[in-house]
Amino acid sequence: MCSMETLTFLITSTFYPPYHLGGACIQAKYLAEELAKIGHEVHVLYSLDAYEVKKGAYRTKKRGHGLSDVHTHVIKTALNSSAYAAYFLGNSPAITKKFRTLVRQTRPDVVHHHNISLLGSPILKKCGDYLNLYTAQDAWLICQNGVLFKNGREPCGNTNVTPLNMECLRCILSNRRPLQIWRAADSFRRAVRQLDFIIAPSDYMKRKLLKQTQCLNIVMIPYFVPEPPGNIHSSGFSDFFLYAGRLDAPKGIVELIYLCKRGEFKLVVVGDGPLTDTVVALLRSNGLGDRITYLGYVDSRVLYPLLRDANALIIPSICGESSPQIAHEALSVGTPVIGSNNGGLPEIIEKIDKSLIFSSFDELNDIILGFSRNRYPSDEVRGVYDKYYSPRSYVESYKSLIDRSANVSLNSPESSVDRVTQEC
Repeated sequence: MCSMETLTFLITSTFYPPYHLGGACIQAKYLAEELAKIGHEVHVLYSLDAYEVKKGAYRTKKRGHGLSDVHTHVIKTALNSSAYAAYFLGNSPAITKKFRTLVRQTRPDVVHHHNISLLGSPILKKCGDYLNLYTAQDAWLICQNGVLFKNGREPCGNTNVTPLNMECLRCILSNRRPLQIWRAADSFRRAVRQLDFIIAPSDYMKRKLLKQTQCLNIVMIPYFVPEPPGNIHSSGFSDFFLYAGRLDAPKGIVELIYLCKRGEFKLVVVGDGPLTDTVVALLRSNGLGDRITYLGYVDSRVLYPLLRDANALIIPSICGESSPQIAHEALSVGTPVIGSNNGGLPEIIEKIDKSLIFSSFDELNDIILGFSRNRYPSDEVRGVYDKYYSPRSYVESYKSLIDRSANVSLNSPESSVDRVTQEC
């Protein structure tokens, strides 16, 4: 890799706006646009096949476009065959060929993989002189289901996560997914070992990966979200708590609705997903229209006013989420977050107030009943965002990792190596 003022980046992601289904690809978009904004050449490889295969299971529309300064490269094959091959075989020759061709053409200084669940692990293997990075947006490297959520009911405490482990096999089958036997092959482990660094968005994910992978170069760099809009209008709601996210069992949305049913607070719910019909039916059958408002999917023009006006954002995840970006978005407008003691959530919330972390829904009810927004001045909450989850914070840590690893500079000569935590 040669040292130059402007670097070339190749980012890989199964999904990329506008062809995406949820939040998994958003960090790839944010990073691509931030790098392009500061003058680097950025290419993104993503799969339209994957979008076509998966979109039927979601209530979704194409959402959001990227900057024109980011060069996108699409994988499209007959009958969406590349996505099926990547899932069932762990390897799609069409994707691998496209990736290697793109490496030869763009000669990247840095290849940064994100969610590659339907791109196949062979693209993790180096095929050029570049820094090879992977962001563990979820637990896909060590868990076929990606969420470490045992049998769809509880956080996974398994210390030997493999597809041939009986506990894992039962969990995979309970989720009605075909077994990915290729995960047990040496070729998969060899591909992972060719990564120079794995970036974990939380200490929680870093610890999980260190226990399960043979790649010891794992660093923790928190996610970032862009600065919020300058002029945020009124949401039209007052004295309410907000749930914003995917409507799915691991997210705890059903339990939150039942809590609201017996509680004394108003809740606004935004998002969609597999449990959309269940949520709508619950609200209708329990006559909760005066207490819970369901808005479905909303774009940022509606979301940011809701985030700013809410008493707090509630994240009741039952699974161990690594680092929910919606939490960072709430902090960016000065709104505190109440969340479960699972995954990387406590790492975010403890920076505001540890008493906003709950271990049961009874504890959540107590927190809500005793909650006062006046205890959390917006400027102080916003300060947490500025320090840990802003674009500036991320780019400084990212630059340090690249400077230290490859002796190249992202955008300035100064170094901040101490912002990156490495476990060797």
